[in-house]
Amino acid sequence: MVKMFHTGKMASDQLDADISNAVLAVDAPEGALLTLGDLAADATYAADGKEYDVYSATAPVAITDDIVLLDLADVSHGEIAGNDYRMGIKLFDRTLTAGSIGRVRRPALHDKFWIGEGNFAATPTIGHYGIPTAGAFTLTDAAAQGDGFAVKILLSREFTAGMTANGNQYLCEVVGL
Repeated sequence: MVKMFHTGKMASDQLDADISNAVLAVDAPEGALLTLGDLAADATYAADGKEYDVYSATAPVAITDDIVLLDLADVSHGEIAGNDYRMGIKLFDRTLTAGSIGRVRRPALHDKFWIGEGNFAATPTIGHYGIPTAGAFTLTDAAAQGDGFAVKILLSREFTAGMTANGNQYLCEVVGL
């Protein structure tokens, strides 16, 4: 059950204001759904003791919480003939360790992104919706959109790294905030 996140077409690719940083008290996988708290403490800024663009973050407590997506710093990559080639030690199932700072994206309506099957609480259904799982970093498959953050699950394809199939990835479109 691969855990991964890859942008498709997102406002945060163009708007730096839609990208922030987060620090967590527990380990979280790439593609995790998070809720931001207050600015994180940092002794570097002696005047107020806060880091200006790093927030504390947790898993969503309720399915209506404001959501950001954990997108760990990218490795070197390039596109050749429609294939995205990446160079690095680990390309998926990456984890932000507790206390480390990671990049988060604030989703916008109609953003599209790819997320791994391990980022869902259970195998999703194409045409259904993904809504936050209360108390977890995952999406839950739902037949209806509901209130708050929701994505429509548009399609699925195998996720491969090198020559090995590592499970499925799903193209999701943000349909509710």
